[in-house]
Amino acid sequence: MCPVCKHGAEDFEYFEETEAAAAPAPATVEAKPAGSKKFVCRICGYVHEGDSAPEICPQCKQKNAFDEVVGEMKLAAEHEYGVYAKTVKNNENVSDEDKKYILEQLLANFNGECSEVGMYLCMARVAHREGYPEIGLYWEKAAYEEAEHAAKFAELLGSELEPNMTDCTKKNLAWRVDCEYGATAGKTELATVAKKNGLDAIHDTVHEMARDEARHGKALQGLLERHFK
Repeated sequence: MCPVCKHGAEDFEYFEETEAAAAPAPATVEAKPAGSKKFVCRICGYVHEGDSAPEICPQCKQKNAFDEVVGEMKLAAEHEYGVYAKTVKNNENVSDEDKKYILEQLLANFNGECSEVGMYLCMARVAHREGYPEIGLYWEKAAYEEAEHAAKFAELLGSELEPNMTDCTKKNLAWRVDCEYGATAGKTELATVAKKNGLDAIHDTVHEMARDEARHGKALQGLLERHFK
C-alpha cells in the first residue's frame, strides 16, 4: 500500500534508475569574453559586458546612456549618519546663532515626530473602536511616515541626539540590549505600583509592555551574539 495515497500494490510501477538518468546534466557556463569591459546604464542600472556599450539600452531604451566602469564602483549619492556634526557643528561659515537654531530645531522636530507617531497610533485605535477602520488604517500609515521622518532627523543629528548611538551596528545592538533590559525593569516597577493601588487597566497595559521590552532585548541579544561574537 502506498504510504501517501493509500492505493494498493496494483498502482505501483517498477522504475529502474540507470546511471545515465541518475547523473546530473553538466552545468553550462557562459564564457566571459577575454578582456571584456563593463558598462552600466546611468538611467536604469542595466549592466552590459563586452568590448563596447550598446547604442541603445535594451532595458530602458535610452540612447547613449552607458558609462564604462573603471576600477571600483562608487555610489553617486548615499545617506550619511551625523550630518550635523560633519557640516554644521565646526563650520566656520555658519554663525553660532544659526548653529544653535539649527540644532534646536532638529531636536525639536525629532521629538515632535516621535510624539506624532504615538498619538497617531492612539487615534488609530480610537477610530477602529468607533467603527471607522479605514480612518484607523490611514492614521497607521501616517504614523509610519512620521516615524520615518523621526528616523531621518535622528540620522541628521547622529550622536548629537544620543551619544550612545553610533554608525556601528555592533555597538548599537550592545547598547540597546542594555536599554531593553532597563526598560523591562522600569515598566515592571510601574506595573507593580499600579497593581498595589488597584489600577488594573494601567497595570495590565504596562506589564504587557514590559514583556514586549523583554522580548526585544532577547531578540537583539541573539542578533548580537550570532553576528558579532
